[in-house]
Amino acid sequence: MTAFLPMLLLGSLMASHAGQTPAPSQPAPQTAPEPKPAAPRPRPAAPAASTATGTLTITVTDGGGLPLQGVEVTASGPLDREGTSLASGLVRFLSLRGGEYRLRFSHPKHVLLERDVTMRPGASQSIDVMLSGAPDQPKEAPAPVPAPSPSSNAPAGEPKTTAVVDFVERNLISGREAVKEDPMGCTASAKTTLVQIRDPLPERALADTDEVIYVVAGEGTLRLGNRDVSLSASTLAVVPRGTVRAVTRKGRNPLIFVSVLSGPPCTR
Repeated sequence: MTAFLPMLLLGSLMASHAGQTPAPSQPAPQTAPEPKPAAPRPRPAAPAASTATGTLTITVTDGGGLPLQGVEVTASGPLDREGTSLASGLVRFLSLRGGEYRLRFSHPKHVLLERDVTMRPGASQSIDVMLSGAPDQPKEAPAPVPAPSPSSNAPAGEPKTTAVVDFVERNLISGREAVKEDPMGCTASAKTTLVQIRDPLPERALADTDEVIYVVAGEGTLRLGNRDVSLSASTLAVVPRGTVRAVTRKGRNPLIFVSVLSGPPCTR
């Protein structure tokens, strides 16, 4: 009997547990996914600055509409230029970058004038400028002008020889210089100069001086009168007095040439 009681209690306990059903499990609450940050918009690339250049041609006249010679013209802006008007009243500034320029016109017998002009990148422009006559000044007795010394009395100069290539290496233009001129020789009636340019040389015409140009290195263009001539190493050009000439470099390297001016006595 005593052995039967534990067995009976164990059966009752198992029956009570079998009658209980487990509670259903609750699903875990779902959370909404976090929104992804929007990708940043790419910034547009800045436009590259234009390096195209152009030519500015200026015609200067007086109050009567006649060409005015000898007007000193300067241009200040992205690049600075200066020149003098010819008998035709023309002044040309070559290889100007685009931008705003202030032009200044000066002549001893006319009123000073300043004018603004906008150069479009890569475009050539022409403008006309008229200067007003300056009011008359009281005349003074002219000072006596000493008679010029005859060229035969001028110093004959020092005889010398120079290796041009060695001279260039010792006096090579730097990257910051626009124009570099170094004297090479001087006589009673001629002056020899080594000229190195990065920026153009403006038009000019020498009334009483002849010029011979010999290109040592580099490439460029020579405006000779009304035509353009290509320059390269070993090119020789003769510029008679009174002829308009301008020189412009081509390429990345400086244009190097020897200039021989003959006519008036050489001054160091």
